[in-house]
Amino acid sequence: MKRILLISILLILGTEMFAQSFYSNRINRRWMATGGLGYARSLGDLTNPGSYFDTKLNIVGGIQYRVNNRVNVGLNLMAFQLSGDDQDIDPELNTRSRGLSFISNNLELSAITSLSLFPTETRFTQRRLFNPYVVAGIGVVLFDPRAEVPQYAIIGGDSIPAPRAGEMVSLRQYQTERPNDYGRFALVVPVGVGLRVKVTEFIDVTAQVSNRITFTDYMDDVSGRGYPERALFDLNNPEDITAAALSDPTGLGEIRGNPENNDHYFIVNVRAEFYIQGAFLNKIFGKGGKRYNIKPKRGRRGGGIFNRRRF
Repeated sequence: MKRILLISILLILGTEMFAQSFYSNRINRRWMATGGLGYARSLGDLTNPGSYFDTKLNIVGGIQYRVNNRVNVGLNLMAFQLSGDDQDIDPELNTRSRGLSFISNNLELSAITSLSLFPTETRFTQRRLFNPYVVAGIGVVLFDPRAEVPQYAIIGGDSIPAPRAGEMVSLRQYQTERPNDYGRFALVVPVGVGLRVKVTEFIDVTAQVSNRITFTDYMDDVSGRGYPERALFDLNNPEDITAAALSDPTGLGEIRGNPENNDHYFIVNVRAEFYIQGAFLNKIFGKGGKRYNIKPKRGRRGGGIFNRRRF
């Protein structure tokens, strides 16, 4: 009796699993969960033109929805790091060593739209093996450039010990260009190209290259051409001595930055895209994927000989 009951349970479970697998392949899935990683490179006033490998890691995740056979829309959240240092630049590149550097941990939230070169067939499982696409969007970035405080503030040829020498500090709070009271958020416009590769029925892998156009010149805390006057630093205030050391580490007071161009950053990503049923997301955003019913609808006119009513 126990054997019969066990066999019956296994048969029922097997039938149910087969039905679930068959049913999942009959759903035209429009939602995709995405995740991946890559590298980021700063393109600003502290970018060394001769260095193409001064890159940092980025991690990205998000959700996409297929609007039609060529257009996807989605939301992405990316954590990434940027850095720059001009202390070891090549003088043949017509750049200068100002003793400036920065490192910044950033978060970007963006809404994107992608347009594929080739249309997807009626069912998502029939999509092409390779499909190039272009992408554009708008977003906001949270940034906070930081740097190590030099040992001395060099003012008028005198070296004054910096109170916080050797510490990593947030540059924004010191207003190194006096005034440069920029905020921690900036608008960004992602634009780029990519290639989507079908790996399985439910998984794609994409390789994407994009540029982030920003509306700030302070991603690296450097913008203005000149240095602030020394009279703007109160040398009786330890915080101002630290600010002076960060503002002009060499004490030369030459050209600091270029205010005519905003900062950019360059992103390269490899991501996996998972096609999901999205029942929960459909309840939030509206009716999603179409279900294909292979059973003939009897009792209605039209639609083939299986749907004709017999009298």
